[in-house]
Amino acid sequence: MTHDRHKHQQEVLGFLQKHLSIHDGIFSLPRSSGMETYFIQGNDRGYFVKVGAPIERYLAMAEIGLTPPVLAFGHLESGLSIIIQPFIIGRKPSQRDYRDQLEKVATLIHKMHNHPQIKRVCPPATSNLHKDAGLRALNHLRQKWERYKSQVPNVAEFVDRSLEDLAQQVNLFSTEGLVASHNDICNANWLFASDGKIYLLDFESMSLDDPALDMGALLWWYYPPELRQQFLDITGYRYDHEFKFRMQTRMSMHCLNITLAREQSFDSFNPNHYSETLDDFRAILDGKENPQGYGSW
Repeated sequence: MTHDRHKHQQEVLGFLQKHLSIHDGIFSLPRSSGMETYFIQGNDRGYFVKVGAPIERYLAMAEIGLTPPVLAFGHLESGLSIIIQPFIIGRKPSQRDYRDQLEKVATLIHKMHNHPQIKRVCPPATSNLHKDAGLRALNHLRQKWERYKSQVPNVAEFVDRSLEDLAQQVNLFSTEGLVASHNDICNANWLFASDGKIYLLDFESMSLDDPALDMGALLWWYYPPELRQQFLDITGYRYDHEFKFRMQTRMSMHCLNITLAREQSFDSFNPNHYSETLDDFRAILDGKENPQGYGSW
C-alpha cells in the first residue's frame, strides 16, 4: 500500500522542477485514505500536491476563496491531472469550532451552493428534481453495496431492507432545485486556518444535487437541534417537515456510502468490523440524533 501511494512521485517531482523550480523537495504523506497526495517542503515553502483531482472544480473554488489557491496545475506524463496548493497551517475543526463559527460556515455553504461559477464546473444533471437526484445517488449506492455484500452476510439482509425503504422515501420527494453540492462534507474535508479563514477540501464527489445532502450531514454531525434553524436561515433553506425528511433520507444514504471503500482510493474495507461502522446509519435511519453527541470533541 505504501508503494502504491508513492506511485507517481517521480512524475510529481519532475512537474515541480518544471513549474515551480523545486529540485530537492522533501516528500511526506498526509494521514488520509483518499487519492494520491503529498506534502512537499521545498524552496523554504510548504506545498500540498494532489494527483488525479478534477482541476476545474479546484480552480473555481479557489477563485472565490473557498479553498486554498492553486499555484500550479496540469498533467503528469502518465496523463493524470495534478494540482499544487500552498500548505496551509490550520486544523480540522472540532464540534466547538463549528458552533463558534456557525455564521462563517453557513455563509460559505450558501456561497458554494449558489455560485454560478461552481455550478458550471459540476457535471450536468438531466433533471432538476430532488427525486431524480436521490434515485441517481441510490442507484450508485446499490451498485457499490453489491461489491461488498457477500463479505458481510451478517448485515446483508438489514442493509438490503434498508435500501428498499430508502427507495420508497426518495420516491416521495416532490420538490426541485439542485445546487453545487460538495457531497462529502465530513470533518476531514474542512480546514480552519490559523489566520481565521475557513476552507473546504476534496471536490471529487461534487455535483449538482439536493442541498439536503450537505445540510443533513453538517447539521446531524456537528450542530445540535437548537442551532439548526439559525444555520438554515443563513443558508436560505426552510426548516420544515419536507426538508427535514429529505435531509434524513439523504443522510441515511450518505452514512451507508461512506462505510464502503471508494474506487481508485486507498480506502480499506474490513468485513470483520463492518457492523460497527453502521452505527451512524442505524441511528439516522431510526430518526435519532448523532450517537457521539454534540460536545464530545
